[in-house]
Amino acid sequence: MKKQWKRLLFAAMVSSSIFAGTWFWYQATGDTYSTNGNEKPLAYVGKVMNDIQRRPASRLLWQLVDKGEPLYNGEAIRTSEDGEVRIQFADSDRFLDLEPESLIVIKKMEGDIALDLMEGSLFINAKQGSAGTEEPGLVLNSANGVVDLSKASVSLTKTKGKNIDVQILEGSASIKQTDGSSKNLSSQTEIKIHSPALQKPVAMNAESPEPVAFEWDGFPEGTKVTLWLGSSRKNMTAFKTAESDRNSIETPLAFGRHYWKLVGTNTAGEIVHATPVYKSEVLARYAPTVVFPTADVEIPTVTSPFDMNFQWQKTADTRQMTLEVWTDPSLQNRVTAKSFSAEENYTLPALQPGTYFWRMTAYYVDSTKPLLGKIQKFTVKKPEPVATVSDPDATRENPVTINFDMPNEQATQFYLDKPVVDLAWTADKKELVNTWRVRIQSEDQSGDQTTPIQVKDSKIQAQVAKPGRYLASIEALDANGSVMGKSITKTFEVTQLPLLKAPGFLPAEGDLQAASDGRSTLEWNPISGAKEYWLTITKDGKELKRSKYGSNSTSIKNLLPGEYDLSLSAVDSHGRISEASAPRKLIVPDKSNVRAPTLKKIKVH
Repeated sequence: MKKQWKRLLFAAMVSSSIFAGTWFWYQATGDTYSTNGNEKPLAYVGKVMNDIQRRPASRLLWQLVDKGEPLYNGEAIRTSEDGEVRIQFADSDRFLDLEPESLIVIKKMEGDIALDLMEGSLFINAKQGSAGTEEPGLVLNSANGVVDLSKASVSLTKTKGKNIDVQILEGSASIKQTDGSSKNLSSQTEIKIHSPALQKPVAMNAESPEPVAFEWDGFPEGTKVTLWLGSSRKNMTAFKTAESDRNSIETPLAFGRHYWKLVGTNTAGEIVHATPVYKSEVLARYAPTVVFPTADVEIPTVTSPFDMNFQWQKTADTRQMTLEVWTDPSLQNRVTAKSFSAEENYTLPALQPGTYFWRMTAYYVDSTKPLLGKIQKFTVKKPEPVATVSDPDATRENPVTINFDMPNEQATQFYLDKPVVDLAWTADKKELVNTWRVRIQSEDQSGDQTTPIQVKDSKIQAQVAKPGRYLASIEALDANGSVMGKSITKTFEVTQLPLLKAPGFLPAEGDLQAASDGRSTLEWNPISGAKEYWLTITKDGKELKRSKYGSNSTSIKNLLPGEYDLSLSAVDSHGRISEASAPRKLIVPDKSNVRAPTLKKIKVH
């Protein structure tokens, strides 16, 4: 019995050794994207929808892929049943969109980028290459030869067997056949699509969406044209038929991706012509968010003319904005039309009292059609007359001149927890002043809606109801309560002290790479006003470590091989923590010199 246990123990040890050796050999020889050295990526992962997986050239296991990750020679990418991914080729504006349930391999081939479509479908936009740059060719390997796609926008579908259906949407392509001959390929359809633009999204105002126009030419006269529509190639159905002798269909579509084609039938209902399957994305667009002035607001002023400060918030994909101001509701008398790229405020000088109309127009990166914002109006009120003093003779004999120390004109006052106004002022002949009367009102209040505050010192800190724009004035009173002097009215903003911006790792792009021993030196851009930083390390969604640092660099060690997510936060002098930065991937390589053992013979008695 004891001898039998020894045999089992020996067999278990041998099996464990084989498994451990094989694992270390697999990890050591894996050519993943984290150990590609100085190899230049062929492409990068762009937009990702649902589950997308990759498999490096020398690996057997599939890994999830995220936006921004590089793709190297020989890597395969596949999509799930409802997954889609955009692959942006390096140093170029060319891209491909891989559709659901598709598999593709990207590799180098004689200086070109070669695509092997193993299954599924994809769109390629290679026609709009970067002008003035030398780009590698983009080719497709097929059973009939190599198809040059460098100057075309095409739709590719792997049909049953080894055939690949190549539909040229724009541009030109050629095929180098297996016998060495070349042949130019042209579009297989005589139908010309005018709208919507192929390979470009259809953007529209989210608050007032419009019908999408489908326009074409080329169907024979008398053909009944039907629009087929679906969320994928497999579930397209007849959606709407054009009216007789009309080369267009207008129909509302939900925001999102749509696959479509045009099918022409004769009087007997037989299909005589059909276009390739196209994909169009309907995007919701929003005008810039108006911060100030709000709709129909009345703005009290101290001086005339008045310098008006416009404030707004732009969206991330806005490339340009235009501010337009008019003096009449018919929009005939324009005061200004000024364009901006990144700014979020503008001061329009010298506005006279009156009512003005204005709007913000946005231009987006993927659309040439502007999005017009709502027309709004505001009113600049005339300056209120300075109140006369109750005792003119006393004022003339002992006038008191009051000057604000704070806030400055159009200044901003910050608070932490509750909105507070902090004022201070100076005056000559202060020995004649018994008390100070302070008036603080928001811009949407009138003077009779506020209660003045009397103080002895030439300063005050008063809590206000809410953040916003306020007006303040000071009056000097003698022992009898008579006004001896009055300051001008100051305008300022009360707003909560914003949190610090999240720091960003250096370098700003790409994955962070640790040394083979797990040690990594991290550095991030310093944030003005930060007294310390918090670094959080997570793996597979689980927080492993959270550490505080007083400087903008550190060194971490003893991390096991694998991939980690790092994020940073900044802490200001009040102890408030900023939002965390977007996670950055830290890759700890799993290099090893252990080779897989060779088992020659096992003998068990």
